[in-house]
Amino acid sequence: MGKSLLSELTHRSYSKAKNSDGTRTPQLRIGVEARIDYHPFLSDWGDRYQSMMRTALNALQNGQSENDIEKTFQGKFDIDWAWADSIATDAKGTFDQLTEARALRIKALDDDVKAGWKSVASTIELMEQQLANPTQKNMKGFAKRLMGLESKISRLERKQVEKEELEKAKRLHICFGGAKLFNAQYHLESNGYSSHDEWHVDWEKKRGGNFYSVGKGSVSGNNPVAKIFYISDDIFSVTFTVPRYLRGDYGDTVRLEFEVSGQRKHNLLYALEFGKPVTVQCFRREHKDDQWYIHLTTYVQDVPTISSINNGCIGIDLNAETIDVIYIKRDGNPERSRNAISFPIPIGTTGQKEAKLRDIVCEIVKLAEIYQCPIACENLDFSTKKNQLRHSGNEEYNRMLTGFIYDKFRSYLVVRAEKYGILILFKSRFMTSVIGLVKYMQKYGLNSGSSAAMVIARRAKII
Repeated sequence: MGKSLLSELTHRSYSKAKNSDGTRTPQLRIGVEARIDYHPFLSDWGDRYQSMMRTALNALQNGQSENDIEKTFQGKFDIDWAWADSIATDAKGTFDQLTEARALRIKALDDDVKAGWKSVASTIELMEQQLANPTQKNMKGFAKRLMGLESKISRLERKQVEKEELEKAKRLHICFGGAKLFNAQYHLESNGYSSHDEWHVDWEKKRGGNFYSVGKGSVSGNNPVAKIFYISDDIFSVTFTVPRYLRGDYGDTVRLEFEVSGQRKHNLLYALEFGKPVTVQCFRREHKDDQWYIHLTTYVQDVPTISSINNGCIGIDLNAETIDVIYIKRDGNPERSRNAISFPIPIGTTGQKEAKLRDIVCEIVKLAEIYQCPIACENLDFSTKKNQLRHSGNEEYNRMLTGFIYDKFRSYLVVRAEKYGILILFKSRFMTSVIGLVKYMQKYGLNSGSSAAMVIARRAKII
């Protein structure tokens, strides 16, 4: 049985170490990111690390284990055990992601092909009826529809071939650096390059500039080879253990400082004080003038749940044009003075849409804080629906399913709610629009989205 939607989105977990009574402490995974001053060690090790990680990924595909990689890479590349462990862990994570991505792609192709052939069969049946009764209305644009049908059949045949090839493939495929940049070497001038050497500089840069170290709470600095320490005020430091083969250039360690303030500072101080592992990733951001950043992943105390279904529930319905929200009281009825809120689906660039989504999520969670009630949202598998409805002809619904907005929204909602002790409940979307239209829309003066949100909220109260 697969994971539930909430278990895939949650940042909540339990500590590995057991308490004296045998229980494990609930905790939240958090991220802390800051800019870090450039040091040549970052580029040298970041580029070499990525090369080793690609080699480790090939080793995994050839049947080696993480333990094999840890042991062999220490001598092969003259690096410390902790760096070899991080490379093996990083490669295994990428390997697992590629495996899952291939399975999802095969499923998407299968859903698409099945729905496509069903649509083709319906279209052929309709066109046969039109040919049997060739009126002027029936035959208008017939040739164009026939060409479209032929094009659709060709596309489905290509999808079927792709699916079969993926199922037969023994190796996972990924293009580190990106397929677009890789293909640019064959069209240098049109992509702004005067020579292959010039392209190669960008290619190597794109494939490097990133390294990772797994945290460990029982060692000094909460990480074996990227130790984090608090200095004073808002200043922290990271001390990197230089891989053995680079010590002639940089010495045994490289120490760099970075600044963290506000709640992120308190979270990091808690993690350092209570021995939580701090996993470190350093990377270069090309769109920010190649500045380097450090990202720390660690754990803080879980926030106690303050929401109760006895205080009512907030329901959310995701539509093609709006995100509709409604609060219902303990008795299952909405407050007439605060019936419902409707947020338009954000538009703009990806960054603008994400920022607006976060603002919407903040408002919803703040409302849940006021009422101290849980939030109910629809449990809809958008990927499956998108694959099945690609051929439905419903352009509005297809746009809704195709966009990334809905998955992002639920991800932001879960993370934000957990930080404020608000429970998230995912409920079936089955017949919510119809039930809302028949039972609640006219009775409470709601729109279709709000009435569907009310159905979801009432379902959450039946637990």
